[in-house]
Amino acid sequence: MTAVATPARSEALAPADQPEKTFAPQTFTAPVVAAVDGSAASTVALDTAVRLAAGINTPLVFVYVRRGPAGFFGAPVYQRRLTKEMARARRALDPALAVADSAGVPAEGEILEGSPRRRISEFARDRGARLIVVGSRRRKLGQSVSTGVLRTAGRPVIVARSMPRPTAAA
Repeated sequence: MTAVATPARSEALAPADQPEKTFAPQTFTAPVVAAVDGSAASTVALDTAVRLAAGINTPLVFVYVRRGPAGFFGAPVYQRRLTKEMARARRALDPALAVADSAGVPAEGEILEGSPRRRISEFARDRGARLIVVGSRRRKLGQSVSTGVLRTAGRPVIVARSMPRPTAAA
């Protein structure tokens, strides 16, 4: 019986005149999640999130959380309300994506349905987000979205607030 030498698997697959290809492992970069809704507080959160994502060189995911329209009025009414809500979400997300693009930050937008407090935290957890950025409306009654996210997020949360304008001394 004669022994036959066989080349290693990589030599057998790659032609002799071409170098063997190696693939770098893909790295996952945890994004910054920013909640937007088109309000003035949301604009402050948007600016803060873009500056943070650019500073730490990470992608940005904007989320808009809508409450689903009530379906008890029937399909035509439900569809009209759903269409209006989706258009409102696009009006909030499109400018946010444009700001991120102009800053050179890779960004994407997601429209979620449900309770904003719960869905923002769940989404950030599911995406493995580094941190969450939300705006603050300084609500007087009831629990605000920012407080709810702070309590349930399980990761750093930045509550972006606008700075009060200085008043001129008379």
